[in-house]
Amino acid sequence: MAQTSYTFKKSERLKSVIAMNRAFSEGSKVVRFPFLVRYTHTTFEADFPYQIATTVSKRRFKRAVDRNRIKRLMREAWRLEKPRLTSNWEKGGDQHAIVFVYIGKEIPTFDECQNNICKIVDVLIKHPIERPAKT
Repeated sequence: MAQTSYTFKKSERLKSVIAMNRAFSEGSKVVRFPFLVRYTHTTFEADFPYQIATTVSKRRFKRAVDRNRIKRLMREAWRLEKPRLTSNWEKGGDQHAIVFVYIGKEIPTFDECQNNICKIVDVLIKHPIERPAKT
């Protein structure tokens, strides 16, 4: 029986501004209120199929503790759901950049975050991320 890794390592975090910009300009999107998710095919050096970034608007949440709380909830929900996406990935396979944007106006509960991210993962499983067409 294979062990499932529920860790969220530093190398799984999306830090590349170029990849984030590509996710917003060329990538696809999924909206499951209160989340907007932008994702695209990309390549990076880490041995993971996905790198993610989480963002919360400073305009909606003035206090940093509130923004940090929401981002922590999103990362924890992702950590628990990501094995469903990564189970069939082989080393050297396609890699993707995903950006989670919180668009709600109130701090969510963990259950709300987990349910919505579960639905987002379901969409990503049903509609795989396609490579952009080369011109």
